[in-house]
Amino acid sequence: MALCGVSRVDDLNAGAATASPIVPGDPDVESVGVIQDLLTGQGQKGLPNLLSPVYGSFGPLTSAAVQGFRTQQSLSAGNQVDSKTLQSLVQSPATAPIASRGYLSLTLNFAYSGLAKILSVVAQMEGAGKFSALNLNTDKAGLSFGLIQWAQKPGRLTEILNAFSAASAADFVRILGGGDPNVASGLIAHTRQPGGGIDPATGQTTDPAFDLINDPWVSRFRAAALWVPFQQAQVQTGLNDFRGSLTQIQQYAPQLSSERAVAFMLDLANQFGNGGAHSIYQALWQPGMAIPDALQAMANESVERIQDPWKAGTQARRQHFLTTDFLSDAAFSDSALTLQASADAAA
Repeated sequence: MALCGVSRVDDLNAGAATASPIVPGDPDVESVGVIQDLLTGQGQKGLPNLLSPVYGSFGPLTSAAVQGFRTQQSLSAGNQVDSKTLQSLVQSPATAPIASRGYLSLTLNFAYSGLAKILSVVAQMEGAGKFSALNLNTDKAGLSFGLIQWAQKPGRLTEILNAFSAASAADFVRILGGGDPNVASGLIAHTRQPGGGIDPATGQTTDPAFDLINDPWVSRFRAAALWVPFQQAQVQTGLNDFRGSLTQIQQYAPQLSSERAVAFMLDLANQFGNGGAHSIYQALWQPGMAIPDALQAMANESVERIQDPWKAGTQARRQHFLTTDFLSDAAFSDSALTLQASADAAA
């Protein structure tokens, strides 16, 4: 099992006798943040996420959420998180899972480091970190789904559908095919078409049998987001996508090497595509620019390239990447990338 890297949480999850419960007013911001994210994933409402200035503060809302969860799980009454409560948070099927530090590591078994950490942050900026995040054609791209919004129009939705089928063909048929293998294979075939199977001008389906922005499809995608093997497939596919994007970024912008800069560029590539991120970089980068100035200029340019209804959200998103304490200005490293580079060199 992967560790989340917050020693107190890891000790509690392991049942260590020396681990102290996490309690109201607890000053351990990191531990409280992990608990808040896990509670959110269990359906507790209104808790702060990593974009909130009170994230990691164990106040009345968190206290009530802990009490509610303990009652829901038939645990003894109380508002503190002891080993039994934490283990229940980790092991109980999540009803609204998010790609948080605790969930990625303790439930899905991904180490929270390198690109996995960046994927978590990007996902929480993109769609609150929800595995079930859905955009139902508000941008005329048909259905966009999941952690990094695999979109129908550019042909990305079929990528995550193929990943689900590879993870478990039987579950793919059961959940997304409604039990019918022909419907399941037809779904992949439809989204594999040019334009993802939608009219590029309107985002509406070209086949009424696969109108993915309405039921039964919306319900099926939501159900798929609750299935742990498909959650793991989302994370792995997102990591693969990010590795491909990072390889390109390192070729044209090797100076953007801090964790913050890498995360910023990967978020840019996720929203605008690899070509769009490169275009924004080329338009703004000047030799001798300070990295913070370059990132701010690219942030401003990215807002200009967005349609008016989404400008404010894009601006807030970019500024979070530039200022959040959850990203470091130290050099970025990813062990999986390092291992792959070593393997390539040996070959």
